[in-house]
Amino acid sequence: MNQYSHFTFQGSDIIRPQTTVDPVEWRLLGSLHLPDRFNDPQGGAVRRAVVVDVETTGLSTDNDDVIQLAMLPFDYEVESGRILTVHKAHAFEGLRQPYVPITEEAGLITGITDDMVAGQSIDGDIVAATIADAGLVIAHNAAFDRVMVEKHWPCFVDKPWACTLDSINWLREGFSAGKLDYLGMQFGWFYGGHRALADCEACLALLAQSLPKSGQRVMAAVREAARKTDYLVRAVDAPYDMKDKLKQRGYRWRPAELQNGRVWWSTTDDPESEIAWLRAKVYGQDATIPADRITARERYSDRIWSAN
Repeated sequence: MNQYSHFTFQGSDIIRPQTTVDPVEWRLLGSLHLPDRFNDPQGGAVRRAVVVDVETTGLSTDNDDVIQLAMLPFDYEVESGRILTVHKAHAFEGLRQPYVPITEEAGLITGITDDMVAGQSIDGDIVAATIADAGLVIAHNAAFDRVMVEKHWPCFVDKPWACTLDSINWLREGFSAGKLDYLGMQFGWFYGGHRALADCEACLALLAQSLPKSGQRVMAAVREAARKTDYLVRAVDAPYDMKDKLKQRGYRWRPAELQNGRVWWSTTDDPESEIAWLRAKVYGQDATIPADRITARERYSDRIWSAN
């Protein structure tokens, strides 16, 4: 529970006290109104983080471009993961003219048109100043957002990143999907999504929640995942007839046109076991299998491929 609510009303303001309808038969949703503070500090160590979101011309990290960037800084308690102050006065949202036209689908989703972004730009100094004090950058689907922002703003390169979508097994926590608007509804709110700052606010509200099965705060779980060391394991020249077995194991195909492409790959925190599995089940011999270290400073970035 948080000390301060992200709603402007209580359920008792709407629901009749004498209602006899079983609560399992209905659900109340409220509009998300982010408070200036979720909790008061309790004397533990406090750190700064920033939530980032982008809107783009399309869904390709290779061919599409950023049309809107938003950043929302906040403070959190390290040990508990409790969200403290939301620094709304230092939030940023800006439009920029992309290198390619906005696709029809992206325009329908975001409401942003080519006319709206014509001649617009985002000051890199403002971006750098907004994230300067942040020890962690967080996005919902950081594998997309990080690649897109690093194309334009180098200040993001050296920051540790975390992801609210990837860091939590939402299925095991009782959710059938990990989309931000769906998760928000499961926690009781709706919001005007698909504009960058609104998505930042929804992501921050999600970070302030406690997971229903584990009881862990989302921020604590996300930070814990960010602190892990993973390894990029590449099944180089794996036999073609092993592709289904690799897919079942969770491996993904990196196309030939990309740097260090034409390879099946996965990430793991136990590279020795993964290499042993590949040798036994895929190669059938003592093959050389690359396993490269990944930390929060490289995770979700295309730079994990440049050093291999």
